[in-house]
Amino acid sequence: MQIQLPVNVTEEKQIVRLIGFLEKQCLLITLPANLNWQKPVREGDKVIARVFLGRGAFGFTSHISKVIRSPFDYLHLTWPTEFQGLLIRKAPRVKTELAAKVQTASGSVETQVVNLSATGMMLRSTAALGAKGEELAVTLPLALYDVTTELALRGTIKLVNTSKDEAGEFHLSGVEFVNLQPNETLILQSVVHHELGRNPYSVV
Repeated sequence: MQIQLPVNVTEEKQIVRLIGFLEKQCLLITLPANLNWQKPVREGDKVIARVFLGRGAFGFTSHISKVIRSPFDYLHLTWPTEFQGLLIRKAPRVKTELAAKVQTASGSVETQVVNLSATGMMLRSTAALGAKGEELAVTLPLALYDVTTELALRGTIKLVNTSKDEAGEFHLSGVEFVNLQPNETLILQSVVHHELGRNPYSVV
């Protein structure tokens, strides 16, 4: 379970465990391990919580009603009055703003990855990347925990669309990855779930 505490305590999102609840009254969660009471949380502090269950991403707002330090550190949270939830695909897809280079039958094209999953992605480009059913090669730099890895992937175009905005006409190409290696799948899954943990509402 991920929580966001007041900025005067920490600006970083924290991982905690739900250790119990009394329906419609309170939730019990562990104290984030890395706080060490240097900037103590206080009763009344607002908490934003996010959690993934099955194929759903859920979020709610609560408040700290009690801080307990014995026999171990944990927090009582008020029962949420409203839950927000989203259904996630079998392979979760998240919004991104990644640059990628695509090699097509016509040459190299600079594109933007507007969403990404472990099985495919949506590419935005000023030039058409090809027709539905055609294959292409993608060079995709991915950053995870400050480590950048460049993947060389192959995919099949499954969707082609053309649209316009204030910058002019652009092309959208839905691509399904083919012949992924296990380590490539693992990296893609890690990037997607890292983004979901950082912002559950980035899901497409």
